[in-house]
Amino acid sequence: MRRPPTTDPRPRPEYPVSIAFVFPGQGSHRAGALAAWEGHPALAVLDEVSKGLGRDVVPLTEDPGTGGRTADAQPAILAVSLVVHRALSEAGVTPDVVAGHSLGEFSAGIAAGCLSVVDGAALVASRGAAMGRACAQNPGTMAAVVKLAPDAVEVLVDSIPDLVIANDNAPGQVVVAGTPDAVDSVRGRAKEAGGRALPLDVEGAFHSPAMAPAVDAVAATVAGLDVGDPTTTFVSGSTAAPLTSGDAVARAFVDGILSPVRWREVQHQLVVLGVTHLVEVGPGGVLAGLAKRTIPDVAAHRVETPDDLRELVAALQPDGGLR
Repeated sequence: MRRPPTTDPRPRPEYPVSIAFVFPGQGSHRAGALAAWEGHPALAVLDEVSKGLGRDVVPLTEDPGTGGRTADAQPAILAVSLVVHRALSEAGVTPDVVAGHSLGEFSAGIAAGCLSVVDGAALVASRGAAMGRACAQNPGTMAAVVKLAPDAVEVLVDSIPDLVIANDNAPGQVVVAGTPDAVDSVRGRAKEAGGRALPLDVEGAFHSPAMAPAVDAVAATVAGLDVGDPTTTFVSGSTAAPLTSGDAVARAFVDGILSPVRWREVQHQLVVLGVTHLVEVGPGGVLAGLAKRTIPDVAAHRVETPDDLRELVAALQPDGGLR
């Protein structure tokens, strides 16, 4: 893949909006997602990502099987998100707030200036490898429980051993994680309660005690990095609150391995912070879809391709209708 040298970001135009960049998590891998960016200067960031990984990230982004391998999927999604982020910056579109869903929190940390691209990629490589080993050590799976309120899902979870809430994503969508038997049990219980539990194609029970073996390895990697204070408002997925210090961000990187992702609350926090436009930065479009359900008064956009970027830039102009 041809990677032209990067260009200096242009100054941000005075858009009459407050913008949040949100970064997707592991389930958003799309093989070949970088093909649309062929020849774009933003691809230069891939050299930094590959340096941090210690291997070429491009083949991972092109492999359809990457999504099923945690150690490969996490750096691949990070790489695509950072290409899109670099392209947005070069187009003069910068955020007032950033947040990331699970893995996406590391992309957000880079966007907020807490980590360099090289250090961020090295940290994601460590995290993906450690979580992959935890998946093998403690087999598990996940399911999305839909059409039930969070309180109702909590009641179900409390009644089933070895099951936890992993992601509170949106009204009527809560993801649970646990042993295969526990997740199988929730499918019947959810139906009895008037909802449904949809199995997810994942390698393990993320954001659950099954990931405990990954914590020490990630904590050791974080301890060896210089995690700076955010230069852009950074909302943590594990606390649903803005973090203002590098130490707090570093703790969130580690705590997020076991903590549930409080994404529904994160979205409401964006509203509290005055966000008027949410931009999903990277592959998938999942987070933009969740925003339309959770915070419908906030305009939700996704940027995955150069065409998406052109549409966003045009829409953000004073005469583009987004005031």
